[in-house]
Amino acid sequence: MTTEGLYAGVAVRDITPRLDGRPVFLAGYGRDRRATAVESPLLVRALAVCAGSQVAVIVACDLIGLDRSDVLLIGDELVAHGVDRDAVIVACTHTHSGPDTLGLWGPDAAVSGVDEAYLAHVRRAVVEAAVEALALRCPVVVRSGMGRLAGWVANYRDPAIVDDDVAAVQFIKPDGATLATLINLACHPEVFDGTSLVLSPDLAGVACRTIEARIGGMALHVSGALGGMLSPRTPDRSHDSMVAMGQAYAAAALAALADGVAAPAALRRRRSTFRVPMSNPLLRQAHAFGVLRPRQLFDADVETTCSAIDLGTIQLLTVPGELLPALGFTLKAAMPGSCRIIIGLADDEIGYILPDGDYVMPVDYNDPGSQYEESMSLGPQTGSRVVGVALALLDATIHDAPGS
Repeated sequence: MTTEGLYAGVAVRDITPRLDGRPVFLAGYGRDRRATAVESPLLVRALAVCAGSQVAVIVACDLIGLDRSDVLLIGDELVAHGVDRDAVIVACTHTHSGPDTLGLWGPDAAVSGVDEAYLAHVRRAVVEAAVEALALRCPVVVRSGMGRLAGWVANYRDPAIVDDDVAAVQFIKPDGATLATLINLACHPEVFDGTSLVLSPDLAGVACRTIEARIGGMALHVSGALGGMLSPRTPDRSHDSMVAMGQAYAAAALAALADGVAAPAALRRRRSTFRVPMSNPLLRQAHAFGVLRPRQLFDADVETTCSAIDLGTIQLLTVPGELLPALGFTLKAAMPGSCRIIIGLADDEIGYILPDGDYVMPVDYNDPGSQYEESMSLGPQTGSRVVGVALALLDATIHDAPGS
């Protein structure tokens, strides 16, 4: 195989939990919400992109999130397969109709909702998909576009700040067939609300299936800066509304590609590991009691990571949780290309990432009221730490480009 030009490969694995008598605790909303049926399968979708010696693999999982401890275990397995762990980004769509993979939504506040055997299955599926996508890569050309999903996204914390951008990147094989389409939207995939007991990728799954039916190939969705609280604006939280919003999202992505521009066959990536103070007493207690996934602490800090990927006119930045849209706009403004993508819930789930100046300490973390996002955030310095690292990565990646 020649190393000139751009290559890409894809792979898919099913990670739908079995409803075989063991409880499957659904993540998001309240505790002890047990799945009773499958609306549509939960999947792991992997997209590998290579140019010369540069490699980047984006894996999108239909899950609420994955803790860094599990992502590190995935990295160990990737290394055993000869894959550079820093080349692989493991992102979650943040569906609220998937199993608890973090521990917060078990039968009560003192018991984790994680099924360890299921989580081991997820880790294997991610590794298998990433390795297969790399093995199946073929020459591609890339085009991208930006659009909007006007009227479908609301901010329930600060109604004046809404990010309804839709980004789409299409990877096309030499015969003109679509290999993959990457789509990006900042909105919680939660048309199904807390009364629902079905397993579902929600609107993201509908969007991906709609694009696959229209133009072929594999589609994968990555969630943007959906924190604080970007959520669906639908007439109700029914199945029909979920399908309608997913189809509207797909239509916006396809319209963006219709006016899209070609991207040069160049790839650069960087990653940075850093620490953030965990001052939130609720999260510290949950970690100490073993409700949250076990992870190494550095005094009172957690270690996490951000990555930057540059595909010429396309820039992608990853953040390890739920970035509020105001910070998302800050990052997008620093991206010089025509297609700007933030991949949230990537390689970790540290909770909400608020602007430092907007952070108001809850009086009662168990009953936070309008400070809900603060009650599910590591602490008041999280926003500046994450955004500072992401901006530095973006600047370094762009200025390392040939001819810059």
